[in-house]
Amino acid sequence: MDRKARRKLILHLIQEQPVATQEQLLSLLKEQGVSATQATISRDIHALNIVKTTADGQTRYTQLHNEGQSQNEELYAAIHDNVEEASTVQFINVLKTTPDSSYATVLAGLFDDAKLPQVAGTVAGNDTLIIICHSPAAAEAVGRLVNEHRRNF
Repeated sequence: MDRKARRKLILHLIQEQPVATQEQLLSLLKEQGVSATQATISRDIHALNIVKTTADGQTRYTQLHNEGQSQNEELYAAIHDNVEEASTVQFINVLKTTPDSSYATVLAGLFDDAKLPQVAGTVAGNDTLIIICHSPAAAEAVGRLVNEHRRNF
């Protein structure tokens, strides 16, 4: 199942029943024949703007609708708030996010969703994101974009 179909299924699942944890969501997806990792689900949750809410003493995932904020604005805000260091090495950008925040995976999802033509793909760890570009010039352009939007720590 591709990302778009998986995310559509995630939205359907959280709207049809109370889902309170990523583990529960993974289990429900597995019941539907969808295999995914926790990191993938975490990126999906962030990309879909899903948050935990509590109503009547019950916690569940709910999608927040962020009217008026474009995808690029969300990416720029995430860069500003979470990227502490950025460097470019040949055709690769290495971004360091807030330590031990697991935010690199969320940021990877935002870069993937932005579909920047310079970006071939992303690889994320806990607090390090690698952005693989099509060429050194493309990596320089992505590096400039990141540095224009990141806060100087």
